[in-house]
Amino acid sequence: MKTLTISIIIVLAISSPLFSGGKKESAPEPENAMMMMVQDGQTMNTTAEPFIDYQNLEQAKMIASEAPTVLFFYASWCPTCRSAREEFNERQDELKHINIILVDYDNSDDLQKKYGVSYQHTFVQIDENGEAIVKWNGGATDSLLSNVKDGS
Repeated sequence: MKTLTISIIIVLAISSPLFSGGKKESAPEPENAMMMMVQDGQTMNTTAEPFIDYQNLEQAKMIASEAPTVLFFYASWCPTCRSAREEFNERQDELKHINIILVDYDNSDDLQKKYGVSYQHTFVQIDENGEAIVKWNGGATDSLLSNVKDGS
């Protein structure tokens, strides 16, 4: 019985923050974690990635009223989507003037229908009213830069 009690105390001591330097370890942030800050009612993207996660069409229209905004119909299982996303990350300095909103292709049936999107890795630039300005399939940074219309 003494051995069992001592073993339990040792296990508790090892796993307790009090006995391991007083610091509780937290899980590391994912490399591409997105942080959003709200300042004066405005949402600002402060991430290492040039993306904003899609929440709803009203949010997208608000963002589009501030700068050229593109909906990127993205699927995590899509190799060309992942490749484009990686390139956007590598060349994000070139994309600072464009808002890229990531839309989960697998969970966006209404949005796909609205914009006539029939497969992932599709881009739709929208205006402040949520109307499509231009739509294209495939590509990455060069394609995005050549297709986006300024002054939407």
